[in-house]
Amino acid sequence: MLGSEFIGKLFKIGELAELAGVSKRTIDYYTQLGLLEPVRSETNYRYYPEESIERLRLIDALKKQHLTLEEIKERLQIIQNQPDAADEIVDKIEHLQEEMKHIQEELLELKPLLKQLNDQQIKLMTKPLAQQGYTLLHTLAILLGGDPFIN
Repeated sequence: MLGSEFIGKLFKIGELAELAGVSKRTIDYYTQLGLLEPVRSETNYRYYPEESIERLRLIDALKKQHLTLEEIKERLQIIQNQPDAADEIVDKIEHLQEEMKHIQEELLELKPLLKQLNDQQIKLMTKPLAQQGYTLLHTLAILLGGDPFIN
């Protein structure tokens, strides 16, 4: 229940949706799943603390990593125990996403150049890249709690 002990800005569901760039329905769904935690007014209205905006950004970043909402919920519970880490985690995930996007673009630029080589030259030139890519993929999978080669 919302009381005088709560300090900080609170948003109605529509305000939060607009600020975070999501629908009210999404906020309702995330609330039902326990991903967002509103505070209730004396008239039982839901208000969301300002931190909910950052939490929605983190959820979005984790969804882009193909985590399920249940996995996201588990990670959010860990982060909730270490609130100062949330901003840093979001920043690092967004940075990694940008880096991966850049690598994809570089690989697409490389593709037409490889057509100028024969098969043996292609294997010779791309073997270190393939090995490094495999290692990176495996490291990422371990970090995120899975193995990309096992379903």
